[in-house]
This record gives sequence, C-alpha cells and structure tokens, in this order.
Amino acid sequence: MPAAAWPWVLAGGAATVVLLAARRTHEDSDDRALRDELERASSEAELRNAGLVYRPIGASGEHYPDWIRALDGKSGVYVIREVQRDGSAETVCVGESHTGRLYQTLTRHFQTWRRSKKFWSGQYGGQGHDPGLTYPRDRVTVAARVLSAARAMSEETRLIERLRPRDNLLKQPTDDGADEVVPF
Repeated sequence: MPAAAWPWVLAGGAATVVLLAARRTHEDSDDRALRDELERASSEAELRNAGLVYRPIGASGEHYPDWIRALDGKSGVYVIREVQRDGSAETVCVGESHTGRLYQTLTRHFQTWRRSKKFWSGQYGGQGHDPGLTYPRDRVTVAARVLSAARAMSEETRLIERLRPRDNLLKQPTDDGADEVVPF
C-alpha cells in the first residue's frame, strides 16, 4: 500500500483505499492519476467509519495528558462521557472549535468557575452569562478528533444527532422527525 494512503486509512477511509488499490491492474499504471483519484475520494468521504477513542484525562490538579495538550492551536470536535457508578459511560457533551481553540474549548469543561451572577455581570456583553457546565476530571473520558475548521461544525452536528448527549440542548433531533412548533 502506498505511504500516501495511510492518512486516509487512519481516518476511516480504508474501504476507499482498498477499492482504489484493487483497481490498479498494472505496475506501470499512472501513479499520479491514482493519487488524484484517492485524494478526491477521501475528501468526499465522511468519517463515519472512524472510531472515537475515549481516554481518561486524570484527576483535578494534575497536568493534562500530552494528547490533550497537543490539541492547542487546532480545530475539531470532542466528546465527553461520564463514567457512572455501575461502570457504564453516558455521553454528556459534544462540542467543537472551528477557530483553532480546541484545547481551550475542551478544557473549560474541567475548570472551576465562580458562579456568582454579580461576578459575570461585566463579562460577555453584560448579560450575566454563566460559563457553562463543568465535569469532574476523574469521572470522565474524552475523545477528540482534529478536523479542518470547515468540517468541525458539521461533524459536531452529526455527532450530536448520533450520540444524543445529555447536556447538549441545541442541535438535538426530534424523536418524531418533524419540527414541532410550541406556541408561547
């Protein structure tokens, strides 16, 4: 298998690579045409077959693992699962960053915030905005996927629809498939 095909194999495009490699009948075929076709097919392919790898991030007060710190300056999506007392894991949050702030966006879920509305009254345009939900680091596992900025938002929507996280209120699909209008 050509070395240029490995990034697509790791991203879940193994079927594309196998199909394109099977089409290659001669050793003297044009490598450039094959490479162009492989790049086009992989850019159109979705990440549906790429698995998420969930890992613990340590206890509060510890340094974040190297794989979390490597997200600094990158765009992508993340999934947070909370480990229950019975050992099962519930998906609680799916998020994204399309501005190269994946590390900051993810790690804010594990920080301690001052909840006083008076403290937040001057922040975020004076609305008294609460910074959001936080989770205990020792009870969660996290998966992250680095993506292009353009791809991060659509992948977040896809993951929310598929995983139905407990704490994501926006972008949740309706059970009946139709948008329900609620009069106020």
